[in-house]
Amino acid sequence: MAVRVKLRIKSRFSNRSLELVVLVNGGAESTKPCIVVDEATARELGLWPSNKWRTLEVEEASSISEAYVIDEAVELELLGDRGEVLSKIVADLVIQKGLLEPLITDITIDELGIIVMSFSKGLWRHTSDPLNIVRRSAM
Repeated sequence: MAVRVKLRIKSRFSNRSLELVVLVNGGAESTKPCIVVDEATARELGLWPSNKWRTLEVEEASSISEAYVIDEAVELELLGDRGEVLSKIVADLVIQKGLLEPLITDITIDELGIIVMSFSKGLWRHTSDPLNIVRRSAM
């Protein structure tokens, strides 16, 4: 198991939004908050194709690939168990071809206030949660 959370992703350039379950990938580093999605998801948000992108070289554990970044293109809302908004931030949209699962990076995790209790058990809490609250990975 892994930690996954539910996000509402709102395009800042179109009137589109969608809710996604995303992987909380503490091993993915970035200098700014971002969400990494595939081309189909970016199209659903009305953000791809775009003339506002820049190329980014992505270093992964076993390879280097290319991705496209649209700076500050989305607002991310972290959703609780009942759909309530726990936190929200503005983030870059990173589009990576062949991506199998949308994910958020280390700084995005921190900015959204996600505290991972156990990656292997899929347990986490939000910084605003009382200490006795432990949330389970979203499905």
